[in-house]
Amino acid sequence: MPQANPLSNLHAYVQSLLETHGIPAISIAIWHNEELHQAAAGVLNINTGVTATTDSIFRIGSITKVFTACLVMQLVDEGRVDLDTPVKHYLRDFQIADPRATETITVRHLLNHTNGMAGDYFPDDSHAPGNWIARYVDRCNLLPLIHPVGKLYSYSNSAFAIAGRLVEVVHGISWFDAIRDNIFKPLGMEHAIANPIDIVRFRAAVGHKVSPDKADQWETHKTQYPTLGLAPAGATINMTAANLITFARAFLDKRLSQTGERWLSSSSVEQMQTPQVDNPALSKVLKPFTGLGWGGADHLDKGTRIISHSGLTRGQCAMLQLLPDQNIGIAIMLNGHKVGVLQAITHELMLAVADLDCREPDPVPVTLDTAQLAVLEGTYQSYGEAYAVRRDGDLLVATCTQIGLDTDIEQLRLMPIGDDCFALYGEDNILKTKVRFMAFNPQGQATYLYAKQRICTRVI
Repeated sequence: MPQANPLSNLHAYVQSLLETHGIPAISIAIWHNEELHQAAAGVLNINTGVTATTDSIFRIGSITKVFTACLVMQLVDEGRVDLDTPVKHYLRDFQIADPRATETITVRHLLNHTNGMAGDYFPDDSHAPGNWIARYVDRCNLLPLIHPVGKLYSYSNSAFAIAGRLVEVVHGISWFDAIRDNIFKPLGMEHAIANPIDIVRFRAAVGHKVSPDKADQWETHKTQYPTLGLAPAGATINMTAANLITFARAFLDKRLSQTGERWLSSSSVEQMQTPQVDNPALSKVLKPFTGLGWGGADHLDKGTRIISHSGLTRGQCAMLQLLPDQNIGIAIMLNGHKVGVLQAITHELMLAVADLDCREPDPVPVTLDTAQLAVLEGTYQSYGEAYAVRRDGDLLVATCTQIGLDTDIEQLRLMPIGDDCFALYGEDNILKTKVRFMAFNPQGQATYLYAKQRICTRVI
């Protein structure tokens, strides 16, 4: 049964979320029955106490990838870019560590996360002058290939920085100006910025993290922006929740701008939301897929299609979910990140507003024999982290290390929930994520570990 509808008093609902989850500030906007509902509460910065309003802007993180994909698709509409042409045709200096992949990665491979390159490269460029995006793409010559081009899905931040640079080269203007001139202005998004220098004009949220000394206290991030070269992937865009719904409506309604103009062809809008690749299945409720920029899922019980993207950046997180068949859009923005909170609010709103239950049932363990566990042992590594998986009696355990980062090593317990699918629990016995072992070689060993939407390759 659906919960009480938050739309009856959205402000009271947002206020209750603050009390339940302890987040510094929350802003929510919902498009439902041809009407915009919005509310915000909390403080934008715990050090200044400035209150959050519906005019406050929050960072949207990786939802930016949909915006960058839109810029590319506009160029496709104009006949200036072809999705299945190699990236190197447009970016002559594009190069990764694998020469053959460099020549074969296409624009489509960038937008649907099947390019195969390591996707989590975060160099420190905060003090570097000049074009951050161009410099980032130059550095991508270091990136290894982690799986064959076009064969698997693996979430890639780096790919969207490259897509952003492609936009700059083909347009002849900066990605920041392209976002402003080709998306924000046509759609009437007056409380949205892409360039960090514009943030002083707005009431802006600051990112917060849980204090390492006191779990019930927050502190602001010392560095608010990650690698600025990753702006096209999610480093810099800020906007109100209402403006995020404005963007969503350009995909929900007649796919026109606020003034009734065509800003993106119907064909491009359709392609962006059409499954390009099926993601490895980890859910009992949803069948996930990736379009061009957009992610999505089909509800296994009701058959409802959900188009969505989430975002997580330095102390801020956001969610945008669209239900095209019901003309519903939900935008959620938080200026503090706690594991599971954004997902919990999203599930609650989907159930209450759309009568769609997307909550996962508790994982049910299955029994695997020692031979089935033995072929999964090994070290699986991506550019950002490594999982050393080994047997401990009749269980699998893993040591997770963040490569190149000064973070604690995690000790994880793997509970089998299928022949190749496991639920990962931390030392606190809290479910962290689900993973899948993939592509078994002739010796019966797994070649890849799919974790946190990334492919990790067996190296030992």
